[in-house]
Amino acid sequence: MRRTAINYSHCMYGILGMVALLAGCRLPQISRHFEHNRYLPLYDNVVYNDSVSLFFPSFGDVVYERDARRLRRLLRNVPLAPGDSLVLGGNTAAPPYYSFALMVNEACNGEMPSMDPAFFYRDTCVSGRWFKFIGYADGDNDRISVNKDLTDIWGRMGLDSLTGDRFGSPFTITGTPTNKLYAVLDNLRQFPAYTEQEQWNKTQLVLTYASFLGDHEAYRRELAALEARMEVDSAALHTLETVPKIRGDDALACIVAESRNRKLVMINENHFYPTHRLLVYDLLDSLRAAGFQYLALEALDPRQEETVNRTRKIDLHTGFYTQEQQYARMVRKALELGFTLIGYENTDPAIDREVGQATNLYEKTFAKDPHAKVLVYAGMAHIFELPDSDGRKWMAAHFRERYGIDPLTIDQNGFKSLHSLAEDTYQLVRSDRFDSHQLRSVDYHVINGRSVAATVGQEYLVYKNPRRDSVQVLLFLTDKPANIAVPMEVPYFTTIVPGRSKTRIPKVPGKPVLMVAYDRQGNRVN
Repeated sequence: MRRTAINYSHCMYGILGMVALLAGCRLPQISRHFEHNRYLPLYDNVVYNDSVSLFFPSFGDVVYERDARRLRRLLRNVPLAPGDSLVLGGNTAAPPYYSFALMVNEACNGEMPSMDPAFFYRDTCVSGRWFKFIGYADGDNDRISVNKDLTDIWGRMGLDSLTGDRFGSPFTITGTPTNKLYAVLDNLRQFPAYTEQEQWNKTQLVLTYASFLGDHEAYRRELAALEARMEVDSAALHTLETVPKIRGDDALACIVAESRNRKLVMINENHFYPTHRLLVYDLLDSLRAAGFQYLALEALDPRQEETVNRTRKIDLHTGFYTQEQQYARMVRKALELGFTLIGYENTDPAIDREVGQATNLYEKTFAKDPHAKVLVYAGMAHIFELPDSDGRKWMAAHFRERYGIDPLTIDQNGFKSLHSLAEDTYQLVRSDRFDSHQLRSVDYHVINGRSVAATVGQEYLVYKNPRRDSVQVLLFLTDKPANIAVPMEVPYFTTIVPGRSKTRIPKVPGKPVLMVAYDRQGNRVN
């Protein structure tokens, strides 16, 4: 039996069907372990629980009731033996329909509940706890198929066996393009990490998806935790305090002036900082006027290059980081200005990534158009023009050596954690002011203090979230109905709105707008 569609609904439609067949009813208790349940859409629909070392894999169409009060109401007539309490409960949302519950008793010498023979029942004692697994076919569903499923679930259930190899990589959660970012973020937060490397992988993914959701408390908290671990060289800090800096619009004007006599400009970003994309957004008009006609993006999937240049539109397949709203905003503006987009990432594992990027960039631009003027937007160290301390050369160094074109390189990563010094604007500093070899690997450094909080116009609506739980609110620039527009569209705006609170939603005058909200399981809410 194979199931792939995971349903995150809060309903357990069929579980009351087994109530009538049970006798000797008592009010059910919710286990103290219930709040430790973590729900993950892995290769199976998995629940794990550290407090009882539980690993519980079910099928993809199983729905778990995550709210303790609703679970108690739905199972109020289910008889439990003294000391029994519910750890989890669920049912299927596709045939064959059945319901099940896992109970725990803190003593292994309690009494058995009175059980109708139509029920599936298994139990075991582990570490002094008595676990009981009950299931029943809903309605007239085939009991043979139901019992086969429940036997399979019971056989794969693990107790006292929570290890990393049970879960694989957190990257498995992020493999499918989606704009239900809050659901992905929630799943990543619940993903276990048993080693330092697993924790770092998880931290990177949590930060990435938190950043995709704009300016909200969760992102600020995650970023602050990361920045608390960053250190800036004391000599570099002293230099920053003493040397003159070019600020605000003057910084933008300086970059444009330097670019006029260059064929190639390279700007980098740190992927956890969507504000870095604002620098390119703010430069696009002036650089286009200065003759730049190509925008080369590390984040653009090379397989999507022809499509995006032909349609002048992006979607969730365009790339990974292009799914973030500020990146998407930057790309949309470039397309409106007439830029041709270039995807230059190396996809050949037999070629060094830096060499492959440099080669692809040249072949797609200057090799075809010797008079081209190209703006490159890359990640972190790829724009370094000098080798690192181990002699490794980055993309920009290979490009300059191989093709004799000296790029203007502008780094935003070196002082990323000092963004508060720039006071919601830009500060530009020449690299030759520093003694550090790494800091001198580019032409300029930018301290980017911009905020994404007010990047979309000045007119706002107020969105009120009446629910107890937080929701993700999304704005799409489309006149299509939600079932057609939403699945593959990159939102123009999205953020998390906490329960019982309100936030400002930007208006987009003169354009059709669709507003959608999702809960943290990815279910659409009104």
